Amino acid sequence: MRTGYIVLALALVLAVWRSQTPTPAAVNAPASEFSAARAFTDINAIAQAPHPVGSAEHERVRAYLAARMTALGLSPRLQSARSTQRFGNRIVSAPVTNIIGTLKGKDSTKPAVLVMSHYDSAPDSPGAGDDSAGVAAALEIARAMKASGVPDRDVIFLVTDGEELGLMGAAAFFHQDPLAAHVGAVINFETRGDSGLAAMFETGPKNADAVAMYAAQAPRPSANSLSRVIYKNMPNGTDLSIALEKGLPGLNFAFIGDEAAYHTPLATPAHLDLGSVQHMGDQALGAARAFAVRLPVQASDAVYSDVLGFFFIQYPLWFGWVVLALAAVLTLYGIRAAGKVAPPSWGGGIIAAVLVIVVPAAALVGAGLTFGGLNHFLRLAHFDFLLAGAGALAVGLALAVAVPFLQRPIRPAALWQVLLLLLLVLGTLAQALVPEAAFMLVWPVLIGGAMASVRFGIARGRGGAISQGVCVGLALVHLAMTAAAAIALFTALGVDLPVVLMMPLLTGLPILLLLPTAKPQRSLPLVIVVAGVALFAYGRFAAPKPAHPAPTQVRYVKDLDTGKAYRVAYAGTLDPWAQKALGEARNAPLPWAGGRTVWWAPADAANVPDTDVVLLRDGGRLRIAVQPRPGALSVAVTVKSEIPLAASTFDGLKLASGTRQEFDIHAPGKDGFSWAVDAPKSGKVEVVVTTRYPEWPAGATPLPALPKERMAFAGHGWTETVKQRTWTP
Repeated sequence: MRTGYIVLALALVLAVWRSQTPTPAAVNAPASEFSAARAFTDINAIAQAPHPVGSAEHERVRAYLAARMTALGLSPRLQSARSTQRFGNRIVSAPVTNIIGTLKGKDSTKPAVLVMSHYDSAPDSPGAGDDSAGVAAALEIARAMKASGVPDRDVIFLVTDGEELGLMGAAAFFHQDPLAAHVGAVINFETRGDSGLAAMFETGPKNADAVAMYAAQAPRPSANSLSRVIYKNMPNGTDLSIALEKGLPGLNFAFIGDEAAYHTPLATPAHLDLGSVQHMGDQALGAARAFAVRLPVQASDAVYSDVLGFFFIQYPLWFGWVVLALAAVLTLYGIRAAGKVAPPSWGGGIIAAVLVIVVPAAALVGAGLTFGGLNHFLRLAHFDFLLAGAGALAVGLALAVAVPFLQRPIRPAALWQVLLLLLLVLGTLAQALVPEAAFMLVWPVLIGGAMASVRFGIARGRGGAISQGVCVGLALVHLAMTAAAAIALFTALGVDLPVVLMMPLLTGLPILLLLPTAKPQRSLPLVIVVAGVALFAYGRFAAPKPAHPAPTQVRYVKDLDTGKAYRVAYAGTLDPWAQKALGEARNAPLPWAGGRTVWWAPADAANVPDTDVVLLRDGGRLRIAVQPRPGALSVAVTVKSEIPLAASTFDGLKLASGTRQEFDIHAPGKDGFSWAVDAPKSGKVEVVVTTRYPEWPAGATPLPALPKERMAFAGHGWTETVKQRTWTP
């Protein structure tokens, strides 16, 4: 398999090369072009420190952005509202202030293009990636479009607030602001890291025209319809989710490399890859210009994918059946032609196929289990080693299993044949059920069938060099695409679930086996396996380093009813620093935690702000009133009753009936909040109120300093106060 190993190595090199971000355009780039260097000025100004909703830094960023929009001639206005949303039996509420500016077009009566990003950050993160990069990209797009002349229609630049709390600002705009009715298409920016190519990963309904317009204008498109299918079935959401509820056409852009910087202190301007910003801005500027000329027609959905950024393939869903039929014809012809040359063992092929699926899958599942209860972000310190190790382990084990079956002197196993037929069956099911994603299974069958047809049928006995070159060329492109897909899948999902690499493995292995080859080698697959184990083990067990610190978290928690105080770590596994910070820690529930197990140790009691909690009957209603002291970042309220509470409302939003209701009130203000439920005629009602302040109590023993290989995360160093109240009829 010497040829196969060479092609595989070249494919990896090609995939890594095409995964590199473009060179950022300089500050003196032509005025009509996007420049990440120009955008960096805004990123640097916005991402100086964490700026969550309700913080002083958040107000500074808002003022800066309003001034920048004014300087760009966008005549910004502020939309202030309290936004409340329900997620199951959980209510989230926050005061938000969106910033809305408009680049006026030639005809303002036409539906407008909306370019959207958000300016709030996670509490521990300066947010250079999420979403200062998106905000700065939007401002740079506004500048570039203005420099190109007056657009045909209005382009609205919406910088939302409260996205990190649950898409609060986007909900306030689309549900409350009259300008929302003027929007005809949406472009949104989001990130989940601070490096890597920017992907257009989500679209609105009936996306064929929108995608075609985007691909025609993007200088280096990066998108495929599989990502839309995956994201549509995930619980995650972005501001675009609110727009899509209105049925608007839209495009969502994000980069997700180096997730260790997602919502962590690493997300500084200096840590951000400006090439990622350049790639995102280039694509979105082209789309915005195209939409400003003509809004996308929402007629049908499409299958689409870039091919390593070199070119873009798109076709209607129904054409997937044509591609599938061609793949089937070529595959069956190639299998038949290969059988005439060297009749294979179908029994051996089936056994080999089962083993090349089961053995690598079991190993990848086992690799994932080595994490145990380790927090997701604690797995990212040596991400590149985990990726390389898992990939090598999968490929090495598959080849190590396959080679003995291929070395049989009489009737080698029909392994590539069985794998192509399996992909053909799965591709047929996908085409029937999720046609947007079927190409990931059908294209390998098409390429494999073409290779088999050329090698064993069409060109057999003549044009050997040409047929070999065709096979190598097809394999190189497909394996490079497969490797790029594997990198993207592992980046998105694999650090928690390495077994996701089985999909690219299955689509790449039959292509690799179809390459013209000498006698298969037994030793090299074993070397690859050993390398994979070593790389993954290092990525899993090596200590974090200052360049890639691991997150940690300890909070000060005080029970206002008993006066007892605790140091608490909300982590499945304690890192060495947290162990030192807690001292003699217990892994057990706290009295008010409802059975949730956390790490905690007693702490010296310090003076902390009080929170007033009052439960009183108001006629036939039970009124719950909560008033924290100034400076509270948020208040969490859990209401539990022995009998179901009747449906009621909070801030005009209907609550689900049941025995448990949860509320997260952000930036509650000095006046607090209250709501009423129908008072139950029997059974008690328990209310637990947790108030959070973004600093350690002044009178408490301070935490030891964080070492360079650790970083604050998820409210590290915060103070929480807890108060419980019970009401009985």
